[in-house]
Amino acid sequence: MIIDVHAHYNDERYDQDLDQLMSTFRQENIYVINSATCPGDIDSAVVLANKYSNMFVTVGIHPEYALESNDEEIERIRCLFTGTKAEKILGIGETGLDYHYDYSDEQVAAQKVNFIKHLKLASDLSKPIVVHNRDAHLDTMNILKEHLDAKRGALIHCYSGSSESVPEYVSMNCCFSIGGVVTFKNAKKLVEAVKVMPRDRILIETDCPYLTPEPFRGTRNDSGKTVYTIRKIAELLDLSYEYVCDMTADNAKRFFEIII
Repeated sequence: MIIDVHAHYNDERYDQDLDQLMSTFRQENIYVINSATCPGDIDSAVVLANKYSNMFVTVGIHPEYALESNDEEIERIRCLFTGTKAEKILGIGETGLDYHYDYSDEQVAAQKVNFIKHLKLASDLSKPIVVHNRDAHLDTMNILKEHLDAKRGALIHCYSGSSESVPEYVSMNCCFSIGGVVTFKNAKKLVEAVKVMPRDRILIETDCPYLTPEPFRGTRNDSGKTVYTIRKIAELLDLSYEYVCDMTADNAKRFFEIII
């Protein structure tokens, strides 16, 4: 079994062949956790998760859309967990901080407020939260230290931090999802981080349609290509491919409380 814990199948690049992809994944025993990122795609992401037996969903507002976040939207997300389609909704996110682009002070402030609101919501609901952190390591760490419900923990999606930061995240009950970037030739920092991660904290993701692993870098990603990421992690940790499949799937089931 493979569980891709972070994907974006709402993207228009899957409009023509998503049914076929999900059918193939079922045959290959691949499960997917789709991630809603903005107010406009939350409802459609929930619909998709309920359409496919091997798809689940997390719901939240990505930092890119933080200015669209408000109390009404947060309350709408809260209500999804008590609705008729709540069974497939596993957690909050993705949300967090992104300083990669030249955001205004207003946008940065909105990201922090949005992130903290999502952390509070996750704590209120006792749900896991999926954290986006891009070029914002210090602020992300500080906000997590103050607001994360450590009993439930967080998933640091597409981990991009250092090996030195791994123990600090682990101390807050965080897990790490690793995607195709680990196969890139310039991924030395991530490679070293993976080597020191506790094995029970490593999960697999695609972030598709982005971050396609070698040897397909630059093309549209999908959950079937997790095999290349898993092979790389198996190589780094001196484990078998089958062991890493089982290990990361078990970690995902435990973290998200999935019964499959």
